[in-house]
Amino acid sequence: MKKISLIVALATMALGANAQNATVNSKFADNMFVSLQGGVYEPTIGQSVFGDMRPVVRLEIGKYFTPTIGFSVSGDALINMNNANRKSFLFYDNSFSKTPKTAFDFSNVSANALINLNNLFLGYKGQPSPVELVANAGIGWGHVYGKSYYGIEEKNCGTANFGLSLNFNASDAWAINLKPAITYILSNDRYNTHWVLDSRNSYLQLTAGVTYKFANSNGTHHFVFCDKKYSQSEMDELNGRINSLRGEINGKNKTIADLEAALAAERAKDKTVIVNETKVNQTQLAPVVIFDQGKSIINKAQQPSVQMIATYMKNHPESKVTIKGYASPEGSAELNQKLSENRAKAVYNMLVNTYKINANRLEWQGLGATSEVFPENDWNRVCVFLEDAK
Repeated sequence: MKKISLIVALATMALGANAQNATVNSKFADNMFVSLQGGVYEPTIGQSVFGDMRPVVRLEIGKYFTPTIGFSVSGDALINMNNANRKSFLFYDNSFSKTPKTAFDFSNVSANALINLNNLFLGYKGQPSPVELVANAGIGWGHVYGKSYYGIEEKNCGTANFGLSLNFNASDAWAINLKPAITYILSNDRYNTHWVLDSRNSYLQLTAGVTYKFANSNGTHHFVFCDKKYSQSEMDELNGRINSLRGEINGKNKTIADLEAALAAERAKDKTVIVNETKVNQTQLAPVVIFDQGKSIINKAQQPSVQMIATYMKNHPESKVTIKGYASPEGSAELNQKLSENRAKAVYNMLVNTYKINANRLEWQGLGATSEVFPENDWNRVCVFLEDAK
């Protein structure tokens, strides 16, 4: 029992000892395989060399978690040659037990740990080697079939198996296998041995067959290296930056939502508010566009005022509007005149090009510096809108 515990402990340690796990891309359903084999078995200690040799078939399904470490479940069926003169090497007494009359002498279902020795000692190069050597160790459940001629009943037993598999990779998906192994029967009445590895209660097995490796999510039938390896500290730093950016985006979304709400509230108001009647039968509309000192570019904060005029004109298709640009008194008259014209022209272009207002419904004028539109000089860097009388 101590030996079995040691075997299980070593297999468990091997599963956690490989560091290549972080160097390859692999999903849960990747790197699975199925293997079908046939061969012969014989008691390790028999009455004669090859005297008790019989056929065996084996089916194995498994998965590799890393290029080095894998796991499989296998089933062996030891075929009975149905020779009444042969004695069964399992659970027999020389005085009366003979081979049972069943198709199989013995079956064994086993869970196995797999270690690719090539990748363990030589390292994985990004694709399988042409020839690979894989060690396996497993524990399982065995069953003796049928009754002997003298009435010995069917019987269950624990098993432990050890083996090597020589794999010849014929292609990315297919491999040819040659596998020698030994299986121990862990309980046997003949020698009164239970849960120990005793060669008298074991059989040797040699099988050959083929393995099919299923296609992976990466498009191949094997492990593929990651483009870049990240340490835990690098991953933590990246996650921190992602969370910080998410916070900034959420803050900006909140600001945008507030602006949209304010704009919607403005749109809900009456856009035809009359400020005053001009001396030339024109009505000044409420929105104004304010410019930075010395600039004729409409910044984003002022664009809603232009949009309000565009909305009004679309809702009133008969309306015609004159855009008047102004400058504050600083600077020369020539400079202020040009600046006021550029401001009026900028608003005109936005209404025509961005909001698709017919140019025939618009006029623009640059009126230079003024202190008459607003009482504060700084406020007069503006464009105002006047609707022609109908």
